[in-house]
Amino acid sequence: MALSCNNTLFPKPFFTSCSSQTQGTHFSNLPQPTKQDPIFKIKGPSTLSGHITISGSKNASLPLLAATLCCSGTSLLHNLPNVSDIQAMASILSSLGAKVDAFDGKMRVNSDGVGKVEVDLEEMKKIRGGFFVIGPLVARFGEAVVALPGGCNIGKRPVDLHLRGLRALGAVVELRDGKVWARAANGRGLVGGKFRLDYPSVGATETLMMAASMADGTTMLSNVAKEPEVVDLARFLTDCGAWIEGAGSDNLIIRGKRQLYGSECVIKPDRIETGTFMLAAAITRSCILLSPVIPSRVSCLIDKLSQAGCKISRLDQQTFQVSAHPSHIGYDLKSFDIKTNPFPGFPTDLQPQTMALLTTCTGSSLVEESVFDNRMTHARELQKLGARIQVSGRNALVYGFDEGSSLQGSRVIARDLRGGVSLILAGLAAKGTTQIHDIAHIERGYENIDMKLQNLGADIQRLTLTPVPLIL
Repeated sequence: MALSCNNTLFPKPFFTSCSSQTQGTHFSNLPQPTKQDPIFKIKGPSTLSGHITISGSKNASLPLLAATLCCSGTSLLHNLPNVSDIQAMASILSSLGAKVDAFDGKMRVNSDGVGKVEVDLEEMKKIRGGFFVIGPLVARFGEAVVALPGGCNIGKRPVDLHLRGLRALGAVVELRDGKVWARAANGRGLVGGKFRLDYPSVGATETLMMAASMADGTTMLSNVAKEPEVVDLARFLTDCGAWIEGAGSDNLIIRGKRQLYGSECVIKPDRIETGTFMLAAAITRSCILLSPVIPSRVSCLIDKLSQAGCKISRLDQQTFQVSAHPSHIGYDLKSFDIKTNPFPGFPTDLQPQTMALLTTCTGSSLVEESVFDNRMTHARELQKLGARIQVSGRNALVYGFDEGSSLQGSRVIARDLRGGVSLILAGLAAKGTTQIHDIAHIERGYENIDMKLQNLGADIQRLTLTPVPLIL
């Protein structure tokens, strides 16, 4: 059923739906090309077919790499994605004195040589996930100095839960000069304690789990995150000798061990990349195969796409077929509403890509972002491609192709990781040529996304622009 614009929910949009002004060639706010300005150039519309191999999870890999700092000896991680965030995290570990070797999608880390507890400021600016190291450093070495994190500008992501949790484990924590200074109050190490998170933050849950795994005594954490990546981290720490109970539930009980030992781990497939390619099949009205897939980790998206009319079949234990091809579904995709929530709710990291799809469905959809307060900037870029979207705060009313959205190629900017990849999806469905700038954001979290799409039949190229002199 089409949604009408509710004046209470959408009193005064901070930017309006697409008009003749936004569809014109107005590029004054685009970055001027530099010698090192790579872009994605997409010619659409595309029809995809074939098989896609899902890479290892970036969101699982980052805390797992940080957790190697807890361990004596060598840890070996398999199936890490080759993305810039992983490279940045490896650089942070190396800068602390860990020995890091990367080869064939694997990374071997030995942290016995760690001789520093302060992370380089420039390294921290590259990646928000670098903040994970504060828990292992304080737990194993008694102190840490870590700059406040960088990463995508998608709203407030404070680290107060991390810091309050560390205090509950016996740390003295201070903020000075844009850095967090933390040390064990007793001069020896952290101690077990109780802490309830005000919000089930994934980052805070993972940081405190690592810290508590080496604390003296038992720690009880409540209202924790239940995301699959939390479960993966708990499993790795357990394999290293930690005692953790309750991973995947609201509460964690952790009995600390003074020494953990390196172990081996295979990174699970990336559920966000899985969802992104499922949405790519839907937006291009195509049929593709994906593997490996863990269906329980994308069940919320499977339900929504099935509701829209997609046919999703499980071919074997790890392979899924996703089809929105007209010959398979017999009608066009219908609109649906989403509201982002912590797992097992609809993932915020799939909200931008889903918004792109909804502009090609029939009817109107309501998109509610309840996790981050600034995760709507991609809507402005989708408007440049012809989408009709009305945004107010954390809510967006998305009009389908029968209510004013008509995707046409244009020049747009990737303003963050997931918003950037939503522009790729829109470009695949749009008529004409789409150029996406600032693709470094996208390459933080997607391994060779251009080549993967090329293998499915998409006309997408990664190009490096050279400056063109302005002739007056």
